[in-house]
Amino acid sequence: MDSGYSAEHMGNPYFQLFIILLGAFMAVLDTSVVNVAIPAMESALNASTHSIQWVLTGYTLVLGILVPISGWLTDRLGPKKLFIFSLITFTIGSALCGISWNLPSMIFFRVIQAVGGGFMMPVAQTMIYRIFPPERRGVIMGLFGVVIMGAPAFGPLLSGYFVDYASWRLIFYINVPIGIIAVIMAVLALYEFPHATTYKLDYLGFIFSCIGFFSLLYGFSNVSDHGWKSWQVVLFILIGVVFIGLLVIQELTIEQPLIQLKILKNYMFSMSLVISGVIYVALFVGIFFLPIYLQNIRGYTALQTGEFMTPAAFGSAVMMLISGRLFNKLGPRILSGVGLVFVIYATYGFAHLGLNTTQGHIQTLYIVRSLGMGLAMMPITTAGMNDVPLTMLSQGSAISNTFRQVSASLGTAILTNYMSTRETAHNLHLASVITPFTPQGIQLNLLENEFIHQGMSYANAQMQAIIEVYKQMSEKSFVYGMNDTFFIASILTAVAWGMTMFFSNKNKKNVEQKKDTSEMVSLEI
Repeated sequence: MDSGYSAEHMGNPYFQLFIILLGAFMAVLDTSVVNVAIPAMESALNASTHSIQWVLTGYTLVLGILVPISGWLTDRLGPKKLFIFSLITFTIGSALCGISWNLPSMIFFRVIQAVGGGFMMPVAQTMIYRIFPPERRGVIMGLFGVVIMGAPAFGPLLSGYFVDYASWRLIFYINVPIGIIAVIMAVLALYEFPHATTYKLDYLGFIFSCIGFFSLLYGFSNVSDHGWKSWQVVLFILIGVVFIGLLVIQELTIEQPLIQLKILKNYMFSMSLVISGVIYVALFVGIFFLPIYLQNIRGYTALQTGEFMTPAAFGSAVMMLISGRLFNKLGPRILSGVGLVFVIYATYGFAHLGLNTTQGHIQTLYIVRSLGMGLAMMPITTAGMNDVPLTMLSQGSAISNTFRQVSASLGTAILTNYMSTRETAHNLHLASVITPFTPQGIQLNLLENEFIHQGMSYANAQMQAIIEVYKQMSEKSFVYGMNDTFFIASILTAVAWGMTMFFSNKNKKNVEQKKDTSEMVSLEI
């Protein structure tokens, strides 16, 4: 009996999977290589530290606008056409980024690149879920996870090498040959998935979505620079909340909404969104602060940082493959629960780093944390999507990716601001205890004497000693603030672990074949 899944109509569904994964690899690779190259781009493009962040922020804002409508576009154009469009646009944007001559041109070309990248992941996931039925998705999503985690593993190492030994422009040019190959294969061999959209675009919902998600993400992105009470943050977050509220009202009151919010009535899908959202907020800490700690505090180069992070990322990729194979046997609750225990342990360990913590200890914690993430994330996402009917897969993928995007931005805003606040507090405390009898005061006195013995005048020796002591205080304050932030992240991860206990642990084996588009699949719990 035909279940409606495309694997039953394809000669080789795994070749289709290869084409999809190649495009996804290219999109994910770009997100990891750019971060490492930001300092080099800042210098080459003659940009300030504040303005160069728009290379990242602009990309994120475009994703926030496009991802919510990816479900409707997938149904309207068909997954194949939208995927090819994404590949072509992303490849052209990458080539243009490589030839950018100043910051405005770079930001503009990054927007073009984001138009392709914004649709890439949702439509790729939609195609995978449409090809393979739920009982086969465990292993398949494990393979997808290998690509998703393998690209970030390869990215920092590749970017570090380019920055240190060649040119940062190669981080964009590397996408061009991959993109050309992917486009050719997609045009010639990608399956033409059946699609039919009987409803027109909900223009009012589209406008509300664009304004709402753009404003919300822009407001979050300004928190680290201006603080929560600044007008740039308060105004745009308020606008975002209002328009997303209007979007919800609009989508719930019309017959043909842009975003099918009724999918949220599904318990497993909604639970997977909430759990993954909490994890993404906590995940940000390790991704953002650890490279800064390694380079600014420990003196690592960009290449050394990439080499440090590579084993953990590859370990996470392998663990995703393992979790995919175990998914059908053990179910999502056990796998995600065990994985998050590893994450909690390692994240709590990061809350106790020091200026001289050994590299082996840090790397062990990072590997354990990455293994836990690899074990936990795939089952959580797959369990939620397995409960979505075939006709709603594009909508489910769009909502899932949008939620993760907002969660990551929210995590960036909250934890960056918290870390900055704690760093300032620790700095003030350390400065307040400098007296002739405290370790800081004794060190200051020793440094003064050392500089005097080197031939400096008393005034210069005193000034140089103060500079050295305050530099050490700043480094300690950063590490203490980072530790506090990792502690909060460990609490958030523990909350996510508690939520997994409410997950159903049954992997649905038999799926009803014909469902109305308004019905959700129900699981016996």
